[in-house]
Amino acid sequence: MPLAGQVVGDGIRLVRPVGRGSHSLVYFGVSREGQPCAVKIFPAHLAHFADREYHHARGLDHPRLGRMIGRADVDGQPALVAALARGEVLFTRYAQRPAATHDRRAFLLTMAHVLDGLAYLHGVGLVHRDLKPENIIVETDGSAKLVDFDLSGPALETFEAPTRFGTAAFQSPEAARGEPLGPESDLYGVGILLGWGLHGLLAEPGETWPGTTDPLASLHAALVRPDRRERLHDAQAARRELLRLAGLPY
Repeated sequence: MPLAGQVVGDGIRLVRPVGRGSHSLVYFGVSREGQPCAVKIFPAHLAHFADREYHHARGLDHPRLGRMIGRADVDGQPALVAALARGEVLFTRYAQRPAATHDRRAFLLTMAHVLDGLAYLHGVGLVHRDLKPENIIVETDGSAKLVDFDLSGPALETFEAPTRFGTAAFQSPEAARGEPLGPESDLYGVGILLGWGLHGLLAEPGETWPGTTDPLASLHAALVRPDRRERLHDAQAARRELLRLAGLPY
């Protein structure tokens, strides 16, 4: 049965599918007050993922993180309702590459906002675990929000067996090995995105990044160190260094 047109939760009308989360189908919806929403619908057998995401995301309150509104039921399937972040996914917003060359100020603002959101998330004991362009929504001026907490969980959370989180191109080495993940693992993903912004490409795992004279090269190197013990692990410190190197106000 088509879902578009259905009214769910507290008067939210589903309009059209707009994408997929790690475990869900995402619909664009509109509240009875006319506010745009994202409605993530999970298959019934994956209800525990909806429960987990709601538990971790419902208390988050920061301007650089997507905001969870509540829960709903769609034809017997659990759903989560979130405020719809304005803008485009990162790779679409920065179509001219390298982004740090063609749209430098906006791109660096995006990176600063991502780090600001991560600093808050890490401060409440959580890690995002899936830093990638699709989870960063960017407005025209570069303002950004980090969204989608499907895979988020407590820092250094352990499981019965090694569990690999994230998307391969942006995974830290320890994520690829299935180790427990901490803040430094999220920052590795930021480093990959910063490298993409500087060079206009993604390096393959283990591949050496091209040389550059950009002053941000030192921060990039500190974020993508293979050994997590040598990598930057403080998102707010990384944000300050980004702004310092870029010559922007804190």
